[in-house]
Amino acid sequence: MKTLTIITLFLAMLAKDPTPAIQQFVKTYFPETTILFSQRDEGEYEVRLSDGTEIEFTRKGEWKHIDCKHSNVYTSVPNALIPVEIANYVKASFPDEDIIKIDKDRRDWEIELSNRLEIKFDKKFRVLEFDD
Repeated sequence: MKTLTIITLFLAMLAKDPTPAIQQFVKTYFPETTILFSQRDEGEYEVRLSDGTEIEFTRKGEWKHIDCKHSNVYTSVPNALIPVEIANYVKASFPDEDIIKIDKDRRDWEIELSNRLEIKFDKKFRVLEFDD
């Protein structure tokens, strides 16, 4: 039983120490937070920050999902992480809304606005669909 407890504590310590690239990403884009929890799942990382922000990273350490909906510090995804085409579209079409969640993969981008409207874009940043 004692061995199991030691192993569990060791694994918990490892879970809080993601790759240096992920740590640098958090320091750069979310400097007012710390990594509260990280979990490696099939080579990818799920990270929760002390403010409630959730971020998922690929095996290569590239972000693929950022969710600031539950953040008590960041009310939106940092502008530097949003493609200019998407930012311009939102600014023109929904000037009073912030992007609170963003997902990207090989095929498309998806955002959620502060009014909870979800918008999906293709790789050329053309709007594919809306979901409210």
